[in-house]
Amino acid sequence: MPPLRQTKTWVDRNGSAHVELSPTVPPQTPKRHMRIQSPMEISWSEAVREGGEHSARRCGDMAVSALAKPNPIIDDDPEGNPDVCMYTWIVECPGATAVLLWINGVFDHERIEESEMTRLEGSDLWILSLRMPSDWRASYTVNAWSGDGVAPWREAGDRMHIRKAAMSGGRPDSRAMGHIMDSSLVEGPDALPDCWVAASTSVKVVEETVAGEHFWFYEAPVKAPLLVLFDGQHWNNSMNLPAQVDAAIAIGLLPPVSLLMIDSVNTERRWDSVGVPGGQVDVLIDVLLPHVRATYNVSARGEDTIVTGASFGGLASLWALALSDGEVGHAIAQSPSLWRFNVADALSAAEQWSSIHLQAGKYEGEMLRLSHQLAEDLSGDIREVRVRGVHGGHDWAWWRVHMLTELTRLLKTL
Repeated sequence: MPPLRQTKTWVDRNGSAHVELSPTVPPQTPKRHMRIQSPMEISWSEAVREGGEHSARRCGDMAVSALAKPNPIIDDDPEGNPDVCMYTWIVECPGATAVLLWINGVFDHERIEESEMTRLEGSDLWILSLRMPSDWRASYTVNAWSGDGVAPWREAGDRMHIRKAAMSGGRPDSRAMGHIMDSSLVEGPDALPDCWVAASTSVKVVEETVAGEHFWFYEAPVKAPLLVLFDGQHWNNSMNLPAQVDAAIAIGLLPPVSLLMIDSVNTERRWDSVGVPGGQVDVLIDVLLPHVRATYNVSARGEDTIVTGASFGGLASLWALALSDGEVGHAIAQSPSLWRFNVADALSAAEQWSSIHLQAGKYEGEMLRLSHQLAEDLSGDIREVRVRGVHGGHDWAWWRVHMLTELTRLLKTL
């Protein structure tokens, strides 16, 4: 995040002024999560206290059993809540003096100890258990410290440096149930099913640069609606979205759709070009949509054009809907950065869009509240505005699955 940014006033393509509400991401207080002692942690402590050969074998058996399972081990809630599970991570870190489990939406810089794992006495195993919703989905890393002195996340003095220290040394969990980008993945048993893991091996993706904007394009096998994605480098490269969409279309899981994935390049450029009432939104409307519609076999109807993105990309989706004069019909805005702009007035004034689908995590500060506020501000509008809260953080772990699920539902109505 660029330091010392100043609030700016942006003038959109229609001449309306929009003042930034905040020049930087506001501080967020993570929701308090319940750390508990798992039965294994209690049994291990009891065995160590008892001592003797039998207790040593008992600990060895527990270790072998735990390490044979993927992380985290998921059990029923010890308090009997059917909507909650107990998630237990056990990692092997020889030589470590401190181990931090950094979980998106859970780590709290003011309560670091709740994310520090406990060493099982007499072993190289570290353990941590949480009570979390059964439909939770999150990314995480394991940060093992074996140096002299206190761990870096303990030495850092403020929120930014604590988070940086906690995240920078993190590594994927070799026994994780899954992976997402450079992190490991945890999925509760009731999490929205990921139906999109299959991927075509021979999918064709065209790479172009038009009017200075770099993008990737996947063309559906038949003339089809168009999905525009901001932060396209992540969708194309990290998420492998074209291959997943191609496979889903082939088996009838997803109605045909073409993909326009616009590269946001880097963090600095995102601040000035993505999520603002101009920048990439203007280029999309003036150049990229006309180019794609003239070059590829896609529907030219605004009603068949959907925009999506997460964070700044989610906000950009809303600006595209508000400013496109009917060239875009629908937006799936995930974790939109509504702390930066009030987009309600622009959306109310725009007459030709059809639907807005807002999604935000329950563990990402004000995102969900602001999404509900936007829906309330638009409540007098007869068009469809939906809000879905997700048990997750500001996290790619759920963005892809929930976007594709909402996209499938939406495409079936076009």
